[in-house]
Amino acid sequence: MNLMGMSFKDFFWEDNPTALTVREERSVVETLLPFAGSRAQDLGRRKRKITGEGYFAGPDCWRRWLALSAVYRSGGPGSLCLPGQEPFFAVMEELRLIGTAGKELIRYGFAFTETDGREPYDGAGAHRAQQGESLWDYAGRYGRSIDALVEANPQIADIAALEAGEEVRIP
Repeated sequence: MNLMGMSFKDFFWEDNPTALTVREERSVVETLLPFAGSRAQDLGRRKRKITGEGYFAGPDCWRRWLALSAVYRSGGPGSLCLPGQEPFFAVMEELRLIGTAGKELIRYGFAFTETDGREPYDGAGAHRAQQGESLWDYAGRYGRSIDALVEANPQIADIAALEAGEEVRIP
């Protein structure tokens, strides 16, 4: 079988890792019922966990290790493509250099966890207020100071009681 290559964000493995494990689990809770035994309840699928190990070999192995390290240090979710799987979003939570680097050989390990999607929305841009909202709501929701929001929204007359449909700018 000819499987596709593995990739994460903008990093492409020239040779797939030598070991790859994709762990899928369901969250199941067992409840003990007095005088009636127990009942298992399926709470749904957990996020996939992906682990693996591999080697970079050849005269450019250190360059490839540094490129993978840079992707890890950049943080945040990205598209993960695994051999034989549909691509999905994940976060690289671990990257290991295993042992010592040899001449033209680097052994590494990694771990990913599936995420729900792209990077979290930081709120920047224009919003239309809902009835009962305040500028304080937006400050807490998007992690901005109330002073920054007041400065960005000089048109708002009452920061404690926004009108429905009123434009709120998040810097």
